[in-house]
Amino acid sequence: MKALAQDDPVTMQARARFKEGVDFYDKGSYENARLAFLQAYALKKHPAVLLNLAQSSAKAGHPLEAAKAFQQYLKESTSASPQQRQDAENGLAEVRQKLGRIEIVAPSGTDVTLDEKERLGTAPFSEPVDVEPGPHALKSSTETVKVTANAGQKVQARFGAAAITPVVPVGPPPPDNASPAQPPPPDGDEKKQPLPMLPGYVAIGVFGAGIVSTILFAAFKADAQSKADSVAREIQDKAGTRAKGICTSTAPDDVKRFGPACTTLKQNNDKVDTNATIANVSGVVAGVAGVFAIAWLVTVPIVNRKRDHSAGWIKNPVLTPYAGYNDGGFSLSGQF
Repeated sequence: MKALAQDDPVTMQARARFKEGVDFYDKGSYENARLAFLQAYALKKHPAVLLNLAQSSAKAGHPLEAAKAFQQYLKESTSASPQQRQDAENGLAEVRQKLGRIEIVAPSGTDVTLDEKERLGTAPFSEPVDVEPGPHALKSSTETVKVTANAGQKVQARFGAAAITPVVPVGPPPPDNASPAQPPPPDGDEKKQPLPMLPGYVAIGVFGAGIVSTILFAAFKADAQSKADSVAREIQDKAGTRAKGICTSTAPDDVKRFGPACTTLKQNNDKVDTNATIANVSGVVAGVAGVFAIAWLVTVPIVNRKRDHSAGWIKNPVLTPYAGYNDGGFSLSGQF
């Protein structure tokens, strides 16, 4: 697909309409999303817009329009990945449970019109026609065949024969908890898997452990410092003015009299340094883990939601005949 110039006003307007559609869809405003994607697709015939249009049409209660968009995507998007095609096929199967289908059996070359307003084409037809549930009239140049289509069922309309075969179920409806296919990413990119929440929960655990470790070793440091201060006071009381260098003295009397106390003092001071280092490191680890946990748990749901709904298409898109089911008009446009 050839990219348009960045300052092309039509491209700019198409991008704006697409972004509006994504924002509306994320907010649950599916009818507004549908209208925005209709305008974006009229500006730029891009497969990603078709998938977003199909999904928002299904959510907004326009299953026939959604079915046509899914079918068009499957027909035209030759570069779609297997996963993208599967998502579109799943979406089409779901909306068809709300539609009827008419299988047209007619002599080759028979031109058929639906309800006197939509020309379906010329027989033979490769597949049944999706229609809204209810009565319909199919007309050729010489004959009119009336049928009643029920949701989730297929009925046969025969030209040149009086009989219409019994309705045939299309297939079992999807389970109530089935999720609709989400718009896949454009230009052949594989659908990205959602980011996991587990790293954020692990970071919370590390944060808690770091806080506990900081408090615990700070208490050990305080205890060692208290003992070191007590021994230092004992040496000061006994040595008087000589206390400052008494622990480095090599005189036999000094070693004999103050050696054990000096050894205890050194051990306590070493414990003070060790516990202070561990407490400081634990505090830093807790801080980093806390920041990571907050960032991960806040941003990941947003990223996953955007991956599901927007598919990342912000690249190219052209004046706008505005087209919808049973309505239409024109829309002046402008970037993508």
